Amino acid sequence: MKHFLLLLALLGAAGAASAQANLIHAISLGTRLGVDAAVAGNRKHQDASSDRYVTTATYHGASYYQKRTPSSKLKGPGGPQIAYQESLLQQCQAALLADSTSALGTAETWAMLQSSRELIARDRPSWAVDAYADEASFYQAETVRRQRRAAAEKH
Repeated sequence: MKHFLLLLALLGAAGAASAQANLIHAISLGTRLGVDAAVAGNRKHQDASSDRYVTTATYHGASYYQKRTPSSKLKGPGGPQIAYQESLLQQCQAALLADSTSALGTAETWAMLQSSRELIARDRPSWAVDAYADEASFYQAETVRRQRRAAAEKH
């Protein structure tokens, strides 16, 4: 009889421990889901506010993103740097559309654009800079393509 009662007590303790483990698991899962939902909601808010001025541009069948922000929206931290980034990219676009053979920028241009994006990300972390990077990469690749074509025509 003692063994039977001891066995029941041990099984009861194991069942209680199992129930507590399930409760802890459920609480941690609920907390994780709540945090994930909050983070996703915050991302949507950031994306909605910082990607509002992104458009798609096309050049000779190739598409790339452009972001141009009205000057009234550039107040606050990072505003002057955003304006500088967009003005450099606007100069590259003007060169792209003006001539089909000249380079759109130099190694210094690409380095300045990269540095500018890093400063924007530091000063205004919620500001999406992906469109700037995409546009700069497009202009850089177009410059390389033009240089290769010019070199091939010389031979």
